[in-house]
Amino acid sequence: MTGPRPGDGLTPLPQAGRRAAAGMSNQLTGSVFGTSVQAGVISGGVHVHETVFTAPTPRQLLPDPGAWTDRTDDLASLTATLDRMAPDTVRVIAISGPGGVGKTTLAGRFLRQHHERFPGGALYADLRGYAPGRPASTAEILTRFLHATRPGIRATTSEELGAWWRSVTAEHPDRPVCVLLDNATDAHQVKALLPGGPGHLVVTTSHQPLADLAGHGAKLHRLLPFDTRASLAYLSLVLGADRIAGDRRAAARIASLCGGLPLALTVAVNTLASRPDQALGELTTALCGTHSTVHTDRPVLDRQEAAMTAAFDTRYAALPTTTAAAVYRRLGHLFVLDVDAALTAAVSGLTRQTAAQVLQILRAAQLIEARPTPDTAARGPVYQFHDTAREHARRLFAQEAAADEPARVLRQALDFYLYTATRAERRAAPTHRLLDRDYLYPPEEPLEFADAEGALGWLKAQRDNLRAAIETAVPARIDSMVWQLTHTLWPLLRATHDYDLWDATHRLALAAARRCGNAIAELEILATWAIGLRSAGQHADAQEAFEQLLHLARTACDARAEAHALHELGATHLAADRPHVAERFLRQAREHRARLVTAAEASGDEDARITFQRSVAITGMCLGDALTQLDWATPAVEILADACETLTALRDRLDAARATSLYGYALTLDGDPATGEEYGRWAVEECGRIGPPRSQARSRELLGQSLQTTGRRGEAAALYAVALSIYDRVSPSDADRVRRRLRALG
Repeated sequence: MTGPRPGDGLTPLPQAGRRAAAGMSNQLTGSVFGTSVQAGVISGGVHVHETVFTAPTPRQLLPDPGAWTDRTDDLASLTATLDRMAPDTVRVIAISGPGGVGKTTLAGRFLRQHHERFPGGALYADLRGYAPGRPASTAEILTRFLHATRPGIRATTSEELGAWWRSVTAEHPDRPVCVLLDNATDAHQVKALLPGGPGHLVVTTSHQPLADLAGHGAKLHRLLPFDTRASLAYLSLVLGADRIAGDRRAAARIASLCGGLPLALTVAVNTLASRPDQALGELTTALCGTHSTVHTDRPVLDRQEAAMTAAFDTRYAALPTTTAAAVYRRLGHLFVLDVDAALTAAVSGLTRQTAAQVLQILRAAQLIEARPTPDTAARGPVYQFHDTAREHARRLFAQEAAADEPARVLRQALDFYLYTATRAERRAAPTHRLLDRDYLYPPEEPLEFADAEGALGWLKAQRDNLRAAIETAVPARIDSMVWQLTHTLWPLLRATHDYDLWDATHRLALAAARRCGNAIAELEILATWAIGLRSAGQHADAQEAFEQLLHLARTACDARAEAHALHELGATHLAADRPHVAERFLRQAREHRARLVTAAEASGDEDARITFQRSVAITGMCLGDALTQLDWATPAVEILADACETLTALRDRLDAARATSLYGYALTLDGDPATGEEYGRWAVEECGRIGPPRSQARSRELLGQSLQTTGRRGEAAALYAVALSIYDRVSPSDADRVRRRLRALG
């Protein structure tokens, strides 16, 4: 048996008798691509090489701005503070100061100066304490930290995620990490994200001092605005020393009007930097006039707030086109956490090319910031608002928008995400049930996805914005949008196992589907929510949800949903170690799905035929698993062989490999250990090439069971040990099961 040839997908399974004689011989001629497995006599033991993905050391800090100025005393003070803190603890430094004073920049600079102290890496998270909508949840941030440091971990609650995070960061005391938690608003956010073990450093930024952290041993550092000397040094760096020396009085006035805030200075002098012949006095006059207006209109603002507002007002007034001004206002009004050209085009009526040019104009004006992100391949350049700029843009939108504009712009943005996420869903999960969509403003220039990988990449890159869209549609009372957007998340949830996102969106979507009175939507949302509950190990809740689903499906006479509910009930009982109950549900599901295949063939619906054929195979794989657990090997062999052949023909490499693992074990139980080992070994190699960690571990565990059945206890123990080393990183329940197997071997 050979592994997959390049471009051919999975090599078809042997057909002749589906078994080989125990004394078979193998002969290879010509060129062989991939893996070859000898199934005759094997001497010298079994050698299985683990394929382990090691995540790169995270380096997530934002880059320093080019115009770094001053802060020498602050850096020295932070370094001295760090040196005085006990190295056998988790050290916390909390930096506070007004918006635009440069807290994030200082924190990043400080951590980069001491990167050699933290060989475990540098992590960054924006807690979004001052952004629109809700702050980032603890589960969301922990999920991302764990993905960066230990990919593949499955955890279901904030408590479990926190336990994993502390365990992972305590595992290597010689490799402490540093963490920057940006835009925190309370100490509880920070405490829930502290790593475990000694030597780590956590730096937080906030507008107000997080005094409650002091009781946790944190050191508080207040960052003050630039003094006049530092402000002038910054202006000299940006505009040139000769230009500042030519009119120091005007430069000092600009520094004063900007309140010593680096962001206000950056915004205010942007025009001067691009116009070397313009006199400093012209900007001084403009800033004075704007300050006067700001103080008149908003007398409650303090000096720094007024300085930031005046700087943004000045820069907004200098935008070269009314289109750029309108885009700035509209983007600031939206719920999104960041923006790109495709969204901008959808809410402004521009082409993507023109929208990209407008975003560059706003970036050059310092009204938005470029966002460094690894996901730009899926979206192109990505931008975000500084919190102060977003507030400025939202205020302008409220003042200048037409009466119907807020609702229209909101719906344009929601429709953009629904339309694009639906296209991505259908590319990344073509067998997912198609449901109707309600669009008022479909994008005039929709995004295209060349393949499933690109579609899934876009969904991952837009995860935060998609969740924000769903949460925004609830108070806007657009219930159809809530459940339809949630329905598009299926391939993202299946790939990431982001249980926080899964649970939060499905709670909202199920209620929205019921308010809409849409029975099919209720069925679909309930089904995917229950799958998430089962995957999270909440078997009782999942069983209850699937029983509701079965009742609803039968009431609605929905054959497809009934078959799905039967399958999922069987899979849930199987996951809960009840194979005798699972077997009954899975047999019914397989029969129902086979009838759906027949109906699709009769109607000539080729897409439906393929979808239902695959579903029969997936149910067969679960049924074969249940039968092997019940020691009913002969029927398991036949059912699993059919599943392998179908999944191979459909070029579903991963599921075919998973089915082959089970098939090999079933063959061994049915009295053909040589062929069973052949298939089991092939599945280990295939899962090692393409499978996630859990599949890699499961294939080794099943091969170990085959070898243990034939008395090869030492080789089985070696396979269990490798499986355990993988499970320990991703699945505690699976790891416990394999530990029991090892203990049983003595």
